[in-house]
Amino acid sequence: MPRFRLRALLPALAALACAVLPAAPAAAAPQSTAAFYAERLAEDPVYVSDHLAGPGVERTRSGIAAATARLDVPVHVIVAPALSEDYDLRPLLAAVHDRLGEDGVYLAVTGDISLQLTGAAYGVSVPGLDDAVTEAGYLDAGPVRLVERTVDNLLSGEAAARLGRAQEASREESAAYDEDAETGSGMWADLADDLDSDSVVGRNNIGFTAGIGAGAAAVLIGYPVVRAVRAAAPARRAGRS
Repeated sequence: MPRFRLRALLPALAALACAVLPAAPAAAAPQSTAAFYAERLAEDPVYVSDHLAGPGVERTRSGIAAATARLDVPVHVIVAPALSEDYDLRPLLAAVHDRLGEDGVYLAVTGDISLQLTGAAYGVSVPGLDDAVTEAGYLDAGPVRLVERTVDNLLSGEAAARLGRAQEASREESAAYDEDAETGSGMWADLADDLDSDSVVGRNNIGFTAGIGAGAAAVLIGYPVVRAVRAAAPARRAGRS
């Protein structure tokens, strides 16, 4: 039996939203996007978009700055909803580095429903960076915790071993899920996990589905009312004549 996850429903919900909401403006070209973030990083090595961090922008920025200060190399961090249409953000990070002209570690925390962590080093040697970033990406956590975990992994000198343990745990979880899915017992537990208000993904899912549901309800309720009003209009005009 295929896995039942809330994420599988999101495309359908998004399609319903598109029928109600106006189209979003086209994404900025990669070079203009790189220039924008290079300018932000020139002002502060940690840039946090209020579109992702909300009212806690300064708290997020200071938390990330405190974490990256533990490393002995310069670190530049971008926290934003989306930087590129491509899943691999390393080319964009390279473009940001080229425009900024400062070597060091570049990290990007991006996403909406769930967060993606990307990292690259330019002009500095940071052994284990890829493993450290990948291992941190297994966490269901916010931007500060993702960066903190990356730094912890690098300073531990055991990033590869930690990644191996995270991958093994993920495989065991998937196997257990598949076993539960055969009987359907895991379906509702997974749905509850996806709507868990104590997790970052859960809170995002709740907000997303609530917004889509409200929009759909407005259409379903409003459309018959509009049709009824329009249908009654000729009769009212005839009565006045």
